[in-house]
Amino acid sequence: MGLVPDGASLMGVGDFTAVVVRVAFFDRERGRCFRCRRPLRFEDRGIGWSAHHRKPRANGGTSDPAVGDISNCLILCGTGTTGCHGWVESNRAKAREQGYLVSAIGIAIPADVRVTRQDGSCWLMTSSGLAVRVKNGAGH
Repeated sequence: MGLVPDGASLMGVGDFTAVVVRVAFFDRERGRCFRCRRPLRFEDRGIGWSAHHRKPRANGGTSDPAVGDISNCLILCGTGTTGCHGWVESNRAKAREQGYLVSAIGIAIPADVRVTRQDGSCWLMTSSGLAVRVKNGAGH
């Protein structure tokens, strides 16, 4: 493996770029957990919050461009074992029903699958970086 230039990072296919994470965190979520709306600090990434892939990257990566898209990214408090991110990983059937997980098998793309917040409101994540509120029952 070659050396990585200063400022560059090693990223696998389906990883979120720094730009995607910053847009989701600062612009779309305004520094809050998508699910519970708890305020977060950007500096606490990896401990206080994490960027969650709704459609998983899969072991060994993926060639599916939707996996690295901002519509696939949710900012959730905690890690894969704590907070809302831990809830998603521990309650996968319910998380799938609520749009926090999108099957890696099949044709569903994250931008077409609504996500239900803890308060019951429903949202569609767009590829342009917006979260658009929809009526309950709209979308999948």
